[in-house]
Amino acid sequence: MKILLDTHFVLWVLADKPPPAFSAKAISLIDAADEVYFSSASIWEIGLKWKRGKIARKPRQFFQSAVENGLVELPVDIDSMILSCELQHAHSDPFDRLLYAQAKLNKLRLLTVDATLKGFGTVVLSP
Repeated sequence: MKILLDTHFVLWVLADKPPPAFSAKAISLIDAADEVYFSSASIWEIGLKWKRGKIARKPRQFFQSAVENGLVELPVDIDSMILSCELQHAHSDPFDRLLYAQAKLNKLRLLTVDATLKGFGTVVLSP
């Protein structure tokens, strides 16, 4: 199985000490995955959080750490952007919609704790 991490999981995987919400099931899903991806959109979202002072590390540091830890970058493409706009499911966060679209188009499973995304279908993994 190939997994795309949502932005929260990218932050948690790259944290020095993952928070308690990082369940044993999530860890086992990541460990068992053939490949673990992160979206370049997550780095953008992290950068926006950094600019607002919500995150101390710069987005470039997260990107470098992700690559060093064996995560595979999934660039944003036009098909994913269009699909994220066309989704019939209700979700107000454009980053989450884009991550879902990327997972769907690239035949990945999206690992998220987002309750709204859980209702989108089998593409979503919920630990």
